[in-house]
Amino acid sequence: METCCCRLGRELLDRHNILYESENFFIVPALGQLGIEGYLLLCSKKHYIGLGDIPETYYPELENFLDKTTNVVSSVYGPDILVFEHGPKLSCHKGGGCLDHAHLHLVPTSVDVMDFLNKIFKPKKINSLDKLKKIFKKQKSSYLFLIDQSKKRYVIEPTIPIPSQYIRQIIASKMGVKNWDWRINPDRKTFIKTIKRLKNKF
Repeated sequence: METCCCRLGRELLDRHNILYESENFFIVPALGQLGIEGYLLLCSKKHYIGLGDIPETYYPELENFLDKTTNVVSSVYGPDILVFEHGPKLSCHKGGGCLDHAHLHLVPTSVDVMDFLNKIFKPKKINSLDKLKKIFKKQKSSYLFLIDQSKKRYVIEPTIPIPSQYIRQIIASKMGVKNWDWRINPDRKTFIKTIKRLKNKF
């Protein structure tokens, strides 16, 4: 299996923090948990730069993997889970997470980010990941992808630059957390709690 040298690729090679995996995907706790125990990253094993870059033949496996993971997280932390991807090509100068390796954030939180995003963008409801593939194929286009706590799916195609770790910043602001940057505040204390709590749940 081809891996890469980014942080998520190293997680796959080290294997110490992997909580669950399938043939093409794996789960690790997120660095920079924002004090939210159970905050996970669902990552591709092979290096793709976003969900829109992943082969469509992987989508059924990804959907099953996501369902399994959200069910486990819900059983431990409650039903409210926010899922999002900053999307490829947003990179550091335009925003996003500055980590171009396909990954979804799964955050057990009731924080509503859609009310904020609806004031700035025009989120479109989608039913499948195929829409992300279509957007990705546009050479100069990217997206924000979200699944809210009611499991409604949205995609946003930003037409303006957005800050780094944009959705994380919104969550942090609503929670009163000042240090939203995972590089500056990795929050390893909550990271370790997440591993201990979820290690044998899958």
